[in-house]
Amino acid sequence: MDEHHSSSKASSEKRNSLLIVRESLRLFWIAADGFVKKRLALALATVTLGALLAAAGPVALKLLVDSLAQLRSMASDFVFAPFAFVAFYVVGQYLLRCSNEMRVMLHGHAEQRLRRRIGGYLFEHLVRLPLRFHLERKVGAVGETVEQGLRGYDLITQHVVYSIVPVTIEFVAIATILIRLDRPKYLLILGVSAIAYLLAFHRWATRIYEPSEYVSKSHIESHGVLTDSLANQEAIKYFDAERRICERYDIVLGRKETAWRRFFNEYAANGVIVSTIFGLSLGLSLVCGTQDVSRGNMTLGDFVLVNAYVMRLVQPLEMLGFAVRDISQGLAFLRSMLSVLREETELCGSSVTGDCMGARVGELNFENISFSYSDRRTILRNVSFKVPARRCVAIVGASGSGKSSLIRLLFRLYEPDSGRILIDGMPISQMPLSDVRGSIAVVNQDAVLFHDTIANNIAFGKFGATQADIEGAARLANLHEAIMSMPEKYETIVGERGLKLSGGERQRVAIARAALKKPLIAVFDEATSSLDSRTEAEILKNLATLSEQCTTLVIAHRLSTIIHADEILVLHSGAVVERGSHDELIERNGQYAALWRAQHSGIRPSREAHTSAA
Repeated sequence: MDEHHSSSKASSEKRNSLLIVRESLRLFWIAADGFVKKRLALALATVTLGALLAAAGPVALKLLVDSLAQLRSMASDFVFAPFAFVAFYVVGQYLLRCSNEMRVMLHGHAEQRLRRRIGGYLFEHLVRLPLRFHLERKVGAVGETVEQGLRGYDLITQHVVYSIVPVTIEFVAIATILIRLDRPKYLLILGVSAIAYLLAFHRWATRIYEPSEYVSKSHIESHGVLTDSLANQEAIKYFDAERRICERYDIVLGRKETAWRRFFNEYAANGVIVSTIFGLSLGLSLVCGTQDVSRGNMTLGDFVLVNAYVMRLVQPLEMLGFAVRDISQGLAFLRSMLSVLREETELCGSSVTGDCMGARVGELNFENISFSYSDRRTILRNVSFKVPARRCVAIVGASGSGKSSLIRLLFRLYEPDSGRILIDGMPISQMPLSDVRGSIAVVNQDAVLFHDTIANNIAFGKFGATQADIEGAARLANLHEAIMSMPEKYETIVGERGLKLSGGERQRVAIARAALKKPLIAVFDEATSSLDSRTEAEILKNLATLSEQCTTLVIAHRLSTIIHADEILVLHSGAVVERGSHDELIERNGQYAALWRAQHSGIRPSREAHTSAA
């Protein structure tokens, strides 16, 4: 039973390895442009030259030794032949070293271009993957998966150029020379040794794949924990959790250490086997050579030649062993990366026919939307509402009622289980994602910024924005004066996720970024939740100006910010339970009125009073 299980497991691993090889070659062919292919072809040409020169070196040494052995029988004081063989040997070694340097340069050029193209291809694939993929994985783990995949390609191409091809060519050249010299005994010794080496390396490749895969997984896991911990330093310090997070990281590093220990155990075992093969082949060739020289069947030059080839092949064959090890590790690294590439991007399945948008006014319509993140919990139940062009609709409700899920569906970060969303009468599922997201600007409750300048963070809302555009958007968000008071002004670096700015400043940068986009539809998801009352009043006034130019959807918890809305929807347990204007909902004395009283202690300001205050 165990033997059957082991055989089945080995067969499955072999199929997986072949699949990884095929997918890797396909990705290589896609990524390798003319520059890469030309450089690799030239590198292989220098490899061929170097292998032939390496095989010819012992021949020159044999001729030199034979000529030196005959010097005493020569009558002349000066013999030209030994010096010619010295020159032949030295020039050959010189050209061999030069070809090796040229190979490094050519391969380096190809390797860096290939890393750039595969890295760009991977990055584009990653940023186009749906939000669900990114929410289920640690950022650091995904980054390490990509880096390991690139490292896997480096290992494979490096050993193809530096180990497999030169060893193969050199072995064929040596076999040809031994055949021409009529030394079948030594050819047999080298052939049997080579077969033994290959069997040892095959055993190693089979046994090392699983430990290599564990090493890859432990690398990804440890990098994910490291990145996640460094990105959340503020929370760690708030909860005095340095010791706990260090213990957690040490546990992950322990698993990584165990994986490497298994790897090195296999490495040592294979090293003993390879050394045994080398010792036996070297000893056998020396014994045979000594006997042939003593019997007069072999010259000293032939003795040097044969044993030079035995020694010469040991180093390349050991390099071949390292190649087997690294290629197995490279395939394990590639496995994680290729699994990411199999994930379907958001652009797949989008049906676009001709001009999907006519006259664009920004009318928004949700029709019978139902949605759940998993089968166990339904978030939205048959939600329907319409936002006429250049009008404002607000959505309120308790946490978990489905408000933010509506925004994610609007941006097609997720797809609804049933129902559809339309912009100007066109279902967004039939529109290109760039059209959908290009039409909408959002200001989230959590304004996360890039580790860049304030100017570049604002300009992220519109490609090619000028400095005047950026400053205009900052003024609209009531941010320009605050920026100009900073030493670096618009070139101020905001820090990782914008943490060098206050919460209110981050929110205003996000508002400026949205304003710069000049959207057809503006979405505010708790857009003023981080602002003080005075700043909130100023921002609301500016947002009202922005809302006059586009359709507006507001998600709000603080009800005083949305009493000006044309219609207010109240969500409860994923369904619309009330709708109407602020005054209508207060008069109805339902859930909205209860929320209002809870926030204002029974004080109900009039709509006109709020508007004049804003």
